Amino acid sequence: MAKIPFKVSARTARLIGRENIASSKGAIIELVKNGYDADSPLSLIYFNQQKDCLYIIDAGEGMTQQIIEDHWMTIGTDNKANDYFTKTGRVKAGAKGIGRFALDKLGDKCEMTTKYDVKKYGKIDNEVAYIWKVDWKEFDNADTKVIGEIEADLEVNQVFDLKQYILDEIDDERVQFVINNYSFTNGTVLKISELRDNWDDFFVSQVFDDLEVLVPPKEQSGFQLFLFSNDEQYKYGEILGSVCDDYDYKIVAKADKSQNVKIVISRNEYDTESINPNLFNREKMSLYPYDKKTFEKGFWTKITTFNELIKGFSDKDEEDTFSKIGDFEATFYFMKRTAEKGDIKKFFYKEVNSNNRKDWLNKFGGIKLFRDDFRVRPYGEIDNSSFDWLGLSNRRAKSTAPVAHKSGSWKVNENNIAGSINITRLGNLDLQDKSSREGLQENKPFQIFKKLILNILDIFEEDRSTIAREMRAFYEETDVDVKDKEYADNLAKKILEEARKNKKENTASKENKEEDTVKVVLSKRLEDKEEEIEKLKDEQKLLRGMASNGIVIASFSHDLSKISQNLNSRIDKLKRLIGQKIKEEDYSNIEDRKNPFYFLERMKKQDLKLQNWLHFSLGVARKDKRKMKQLKFKSYFNAFKEDWQTVLTNRAITLNIGNIEYVSMRIYEIDVDSIFNNLLVNSIEAFNTSIIDRAREVNIQIIENEKNIIIEYQDNGTGLSKDISNHNQIFEPMFTTNVNKHTGDEEGTGLGMWLIKSIVKDNDGDIKLIYPANGGFGIRIIFPRKYIRSKHNV
Repeated sequence: MAKIPFKVSARTARLIGRENIASSKGAIIELVKNGYDADSPLSLIYFNQQKDCLYIIDAGEGMTQQIIEDHWMTIGTDNKANDYFTKTGRVKAGAKGIGRFALDKLGDKCEMTTKYDVKKYGKIDNEVAYIWKVDWKEFDNADTKVIGEIEADLEVNQVFDLKQYILDEIDDERVQFVINNYSFTNGTVLKISELRDNWDDFFVSQVFDDLEVLVPPKEQSGFQLFLFSNDEQYKYGEILGSVCDDYDYKIVAKADKSQNVKIVISRNEYDTESINPNLFNREKMSLYPYDKKTFEKGFWTKITTFNELIKGFSDKDEEDTFSKIGDFEATFYFMKRTAEKGDIKKFFYKEVNSNNRKDWLNKFGGIKLFRDDFRVRPYGEIDNSSFDWLGLSNRRAKSTAPVAHKSGSWKVNENNIAGSINITRLGNLDLQDKSSREGLQENKPFQIFKKLILNILDIFEEDRSTIAREMRAFYEETDVDVKDKEYADNLAKKILEEARKNKKENTASKENKEEDTVKVVLSKRLEDKEEEIEKLKDEQKLLRGMASNGIVIASFSHDLSKISQNLNSRIDKLKRLIGQKIKEEDYSNIEDRKNPFYFLERMKKQDLKLQNWLHFSLGVARKDKRKMKQLKFKSYFNAFKEDWQTVLTNRAITLNIGNIEYVSMRIYEIDVDSIFNNLLVNSIEAFNTSIIDRAREVNIQIIENEKNIIIEYQDNGTGLSKDISNHNQIFEPMFTTNVNKHTGDEEGTGLGMWLIKSIVKDNDGDIKLIYPANGGFGIRIIFPRKYIRSKHNV
């Protein structure tokens, strides 16, 4: 019987690399891990969009020729699987031996320059550096070849200055500053060219964000991350993780190999000094861990076991799954995004900065999984289907009870929690990576591991909901108005339920019908009023936020005005001072990126733009605009056009103001600003997305008759989206069709048109959409002419 060997097609390399690694972001992270495993103190990523290439640089131990041949060029090598630790004691992040195929995911060609650590490997025949080159297109075109027939080029260098090579290769002051802070006696530079993706700033920023959560949110030392982009000279730099110190609850759990779990619950949500001491006289609040002494301490500890967390499981489990999970550590942060004044009073909450919390959670939210302090993607990744890998949203959907509900069934929302779970290669052998490096294998130990995590969170949820129930009951007992309101609400609800039942069954007697009708009408009116109040509260929140922005601008108006004045001349002064030492004509034949006078001119243009925006913003916040007065439209629109002129000119937009000689009305000028600034911003956005080749025009005209002042606004942009079936939807709060072209996420505030309609309505006016004959967007605003003033007074 003959024996025949297996053959692996060259196309396998593409299956392992380009088609197996889920995303380009993931490929970059895999290559960063190589630097970490090589004991490098840093990893630096540099995007050069102009040259269509990407660099990934480390100052690790580098590779000898033998390592390149036996490990780098060998698929699925187990050197990291058997050799767990680096020289400095790091647990290696890679184990599958396929990380180098991430290069194929990123570009057609790769050039690796590596200089090995002589102290570690010794001097080998004076050969200290190697340049390895591969063209991945050869694997695409080699349908009949086996993988062993495809070769990479290897060049040997006996004398090689790695640092100087990097400085010569990347002419960017930011990168050179970082490189000069390290010795680079050894290390590796990956240069990937003919990139497969268009790395515009949107996608570069996503890589930056991903790297920010590559390590757990705690202080790290010994490994720094940097990212720079040729397209963005003033953006990016060192990538720093974020330590969370503004939380409501912190939960730290440590499980050991014996399946014991120590859980520390830290409470930071409550203003303990404002809590009425009588609260702790309640039966539940006198017991541990809710008693006054524990409350003031700020945390409490629970010791438990896997068996207690999942009761009854070990009796049925024939595979001894608990022993296969191993030890792990977890840290979770719960943060509510906002707090109503009523809740602050009722639950003794601390005041929170809603904007800061929302920003932090939107960037660092989600529960992330780490192996040996290195992130396992995509768990907890924002805008990824695996963001909620623990299924918190499903738990919440099954139990929508508020935190103080008597059932005690409150569950945390996935958008209000962040944290990290750390496992290890040595301690969690059955929690294995998928071959794609995107997540863990969905085996039984992983499923039970997730259940343990959820049951740890149950302990926090029970703690918070118990306290909330007790605080709410205490508040209702001590606040008579709250009790009366709740009684009235329950009574109205009961009357309406009985009325609906009687209507359905027709059981009410004639003598009771008149009395019942009165009760039902009053109860229905109370219900309607409650809905009205809730809507007004929502509007109040929106208006409060917008008012806050205006107050901030106004409070800094004096300082900003001085800055605006200085913008006029500061670059010219700087140019004159520099001109005393060097002459501008000496740089006439020097390329722009090395010409200081070129950058000064660019800065001058940017200053002019900034000055115009400051002038515009300060004008909006002027105190006199917040006073009711007779507004002369001719003067107003002349100033309006002047304020916007720089922006409009830069975008080739013409603003035409019709004949409005003697038109005026009594109105807040800031309200008129809100109307026309919002309309013009929408027009500019429409022109930015328009593909029609024609002159860009915005027309404003005012018609006055005996009854009304009619203002018509039109542009010839893209008009309303064809996806809007009911065009009047644009006037609803939070409605927007301004979405990100890459993700489809909403980017507009959804407030502009709602604000316009609200202002018109408050001034007894009416608003209608009009449809210009040549396309575009149009709107007609009609204000009643309440009284007439003689023209010579206008």
